[in-house]
Amino acid sequence: WGLRLIETTQICVCALTLPPSDVLVCPLRPVERFRDLRPEEVADLFCTAQRVGNVVEKHFCGTSLTFSIQDGPEAGQTVKHVHVHVLPRRAGDFSRNDDIYEE
Repeated sequence: WGLRLIETTQICVCALTLPPSDVLVCPLRPVERFRDLRPEEVADLFCTAQRVGNVVEKHFCGTSLTFSIQDGPEAGQTVKHVHVHVLPRRAGDFSRNDDIYEE
């Protein structure tokens, strides 16, 4: 397991997880929580995620994308650095997983 750098901006970096499964987009400045990002970092983070998402969807023959941020330990954040997961999706690739709370 590892990361391969695929793109950088003046504010963000993008890395492909190895083995390839998703792309991580994160600010270069170490920031633990989303709320602590500067406005220009938020803008670049999401513009970069959007641009990379278009490439990821085509490259992995997806039909949709999942963009995910776990912001804090109770949200599942295991790395103390803000990052966006960009995952290509296809029909039937995962069971429905958008339920947040059990009823």
